[in-house]
Amino acid sequence: MMLPFEPACLPLLLGALPHRSASQALDVVRRNTGELLAWPQLPQRSFREQSLVQSAAGFPGLVVDVQHNHVYVDRSASERAIDRLGLAYLENDVGYAALSADDAAGLAELLRQSDGLRGVLALKGQLLGPVSCAAMLVDDKQRPLIYDPALFEALAQHLYLRAAWQDQQLHLQANAVIICLDEPFLDVVGMPFLPLDWDQVRTRIETTLAGVSGCRALYAAGATDWAEVLQTSVDLIIMDAYAYGHALVAAANALPAYLERGGALGLGIVPADEELLAGASVESLTRRALALLHELAAAGIPAEQVARQAVITTSSSLGSLSMAGAERALGLLAGLSRALREQYQLT
Repeated sequence: MMLPFEPACLPLLLGALPHRSASQALDVVRRNTGELLAWPQLPQRSFREQSLVQSAAGFPGLVVDVQHNHVYVDRSASERAIDRLGLAYLENDVGYAALSADDAAGLAELLRQSDGLRGVLALKGQLLGPVSCAAMLVDDKQRPLIYDPALFEALAQHLYLRAAWQDQQLHLQANAVIICLDEPFLDVVGMPFLPLDWDQVRTRIETTLAGVSGCRALYAAGATDWAEVLQTSVDLIIMDAYAYGHALVAAANALPAYLERGGALGLGIVPADEELLAGASVESLTRRALALLHELAAAGIPAEQVARQAVITTSSSLGSLSMAGAERALGLLAGLSRALREQYQLT
């Protein structure tokens, strides 16, 4: 479902923060991106909150070795338990993929503070997408699950249930919900070592998002072929527009139809890098954003339309930064949003 409002360059947290306190992290998010409110992943709080571990938690045969920061799938244990996952998928039992407070403290904190969500336009949840998750998660012989059709299919079903469960939980608190698949590996689709073509990738994405009734979002890094992504039913695409804005411009021919159906763009203009952040300012990032919008305008996509249908975010997750660096990034993000909304007279 498309967002029921124009996002109009509002700021949005991409996913993780380096904080160890869930309440502190959520407070920082609310102060800087309070209208589109994402629950923060906290990978420095616990190994269980690493994106891969958090997304795969509960998958049949999953072994999480916190002491050695290692996660893998025990094939024998998986084979014994995988029928239960299949049954949950067939029965749409989304509770099968519920996340505990130990696995997602930021989500638990957001749900705990549900009485104080006045002014929030939409809530956002996130998880690792099926292609990247299957490429990163290995079995007990260090073989990525993406090379095993049966386990890859089971993992997509597991992620479907996790996405649908988040959608359900957040809809209890807000009318508008965004569920975002993080797919950092999409820029290598078509290369020899990745055994998938775009048709197969789109099928996996659609399978995972099929249970989401809210806004279906997807983040990809690098020079992703956005024209291929736009052939999915995704409602919001989010990209690293700081370093790879040209990849969006390259998809200009596919953008008019996407925007016409109400699709939204997530422009990752604020860098997620300590050194780049140290030299950045609201003014310099505003110039960078306007330059990208002008490039899109030259390709036939009106800058005003893009601004109305865009959210502003960081180029990637902030989870590996220092707390000071992450909070600086969020401050710049809020300032950039205000500057662009003023530039295009958005309300």
